[in-house]
Amino acid sequence: MARESAMATLCRLGRGSCGVVRGTAAVSAGVSRQQLGALVAAGAVERALPDTYVVAAVPPSSEQRLRAALLWAGPDAAAAGLSAGEWYRLQAVHAPLPEIAAPRSLHRRAEGVAVIRPSDPGALMIRMHRGLRVTGPEATLVRLAHPLGDQALEVACEDARRRRLTSVPALRAYLDRFGASGRPGIAPLRTLLRELDPAHPANSTLEVKTRRLLVARRITSFVREFPLEWNGRTYRFDFAFLRGRTILETNGKRWHDDPLDYEDDNEKWSVPGRHGFKLVFATWRKVIRTPANFITELQAALTA
Repeated sequence: MARESAMATLCRLGRGSCGVVRGTAAVSAGVSRQQLGALVAAGAVERALPDTYVVAAVPPSSEQRLRAALLWAGPDAAAAGLSAGEWYRLQAVHAPLPEIAAPRSLHRRAEGVAVIRPSDPGALMIRMHRGLRVTGPEATLVRLAHPLGDQALEVACEDARRRRLTSVPALRAYLDRFGASGRPGIAPLRTLLRELDPAHPANSTLEVKTRRLLVARRITSFVREFPLEWNGRTYRFDFAFLRGRTILETNGKRWHDDPLDYEDDNEKWSVPGRHGFKLVFATWRKVIRTPANFITELQAALTA
């Protein structure tokens, strides 16, 4: 049987990890350091981090950079912060460079890798997610509070709740256990949890933006995910103003690919009127481009 070439060995080792290979693993598999150097010189392999290589034929990606950082840092490292948020596929979270949590005993540094060395590793709540070690959703959201800012943090948090990665009770329990005074991200997350509906996460970014606009204009007398029944079916609406008998519904759709969706929406929009509610739509254009006009429209409906 013909002996496997050095390049074939590296491709085999990098399969399933975006072409990332640890130098020591390659040597253990029979690839010499001289062969590694020759492949780097030829451009077939690139050195990503100390003793960490990527097969050049594999397209670069954020996942590849993260896998390289984790492989370089060792088996006790985990994706954290923006990298963890991106790995959870939280909405609008992107990591410009790998961010990892590593034991305090790891004193190495590498250009292009942000390394967190926590004083309390238990607070990271590390778990496996889609094949990688990653900080828990609650720890990740705390870490995201500073780089994202208030609105983007709410979008990410609501996305995590909607996909059942976490919940308001789980977040509160985490803060009670690990929310030491002065720890970055704790205060913003506590503030956010006081504002969120504990049972019903927002269904879209537009809904988050609409809620924040209402609160900023001191319009807070609404009920979230208000149920109305018709013909044995329950429909939920984003915001209900009971005293003003007004339903406010976010609508970011521009068209429908499925005619059944179109029919369902039209049936839903007719339900509030059957219960004596007025219906106001919040669209991207109204909320983002003409918020003052939108608030005027809503207030007119509330006082009509």
